[in-house]
Amino acid sequence: MKLNSIERAAMNNPLRAAHQHRVEAAWFRRLAGGALSGQHVLEIGCGRGVGSEIILDRFGADRVSAFDLDELMVTKAQRRLHGRPVTLSVGDVCAIDQPSGAIDTVVDFGIIHHVPDWQLSIAEIARVLRPGGLLLFEELPRHVLDTWVVRTLTDHPRENRFEAAEFAAELARHGLHGTGAIEQRFGGALFVGAARKS
Repeated sequence: MKLNSIERAAMNNPLRAAHQHRVEAAWFRRLAGGALSGQHVLEIGCGRGVGSEIILDRFGADRVSAFDLDELMVTKAQRRLHGRPVTLSVGDVCAIDQPSGAIDTVVDFGIIHHVPDWQLSIAEIARVLRPGGLLLFEELPRHVLDTWVVRTLTDHPRENRFEAAEFAAELARHGLHGTGAIEQRFGGALFVGAARKS
């Protein structure tokens, strides 16, 4: 699902970008065990391109492929990342336009909880990852999406949501096994982790 105007404002502002650069990048770098030097990294739901910028500048990826459902966000990302080794497109995580086994690492800065058929998105991520490839994820659990504030101010699918353990079980069902315990952040308001393709 595309973000509504409130979510777009919350996700596309300098405070969110600063948090991604300083905090979320540190989480993911630690979970990845260091840099992603020389890798082809896929960012799902790239928004205006801050995540792809981090993947290049903080993780040292060789090249990034990134997509978003929202054409406006892809246009903003193209402006932000002009001249960088990034391929941007409009796309859907349930039908990723990449060959099987083509990607070294997939990065999810909180996108999968927006996907109605999130299990299909996991299957697609598993398909495009090479054996030994890595998924880095940050997600909102069901109990947060069920709060009055989130239900009132944002547009998320209401059915078929997940808690961290259910998310991990679905990853494992597709051969993506956690590299450590899923970490709860902000009192359980979100969870982060990493999984490798067996």
